[in-house]
This record gives sequence, structure tokens and C-alpha cells, in this order.
Amino acid sequence: MDASNLNVSGKKLPVKSKTVRHIIVLLVTGLAIFQAGRAIFLSFERQLFLHKQAQVLKEGQKQAEEINKELRDGLSSYRSASGIERLARERLNLAGPDEVILRIGK
Repeated sequence: MDASNLNVSGKKLPVKSKTVRHIIVLLVTGLAIFQAGRAIFLSFERQLFLHKQAQVLKEGQKQAEEINKELRDGLSSYRSASGIERLARERLNLAGPDEVILRIGK
């Protein structure tokens, strides 16, 4: 006797009941395949988004590093005594010997 034609109690199932069971199994399997495909697609989309975001962040990091380098170079001029003196004179509007201060309005 074929085991696929038997129900839980061991009785033979009618063909209609067997067809309904196959349709239900087919629907559940189809739904599972659909959900797996959907999950793979969404995961792929997320990976693309994260890759683009990582590229943008790397570009921003490079720009920030360039700005930091420029600022460090600017600070090195203020570490010397002459640089500090020049900064103080600019901020206090003081003129050194042989210098004339010109103010230009903005």
C-alpha cells in the first residue's frame, strides 16, 4: 500500500483530498521561495546602499584629512616667536617699525 495515500488514521484518502494537500504544499513552498527571494533582493539592495555610503564617508574623510593638514601647516607658522608676534600684532592692530596699518571695511 502506498503511504502517501493514507491519512493519519491509516485510511486511504480520496484523490480530491490528495490534490488539495498537494496544492497546499505547493502554495507553502511557493511562499517560502518568494520570501527567500525577497530577502535576498532586499539584502542586495542594502549592500549597494551601504557601499555607496561607505564611499561618501571615505571621500569626506579624505577632505577632512586635507583640511587638517592645511590647519597643521598654518599652526606651524604660529609656533615660532615671529609667528606669534605677527598674530598678536594683527589681532591688536599694532604696527611694527616701518609698518603702516590700513583698515579696509567689509
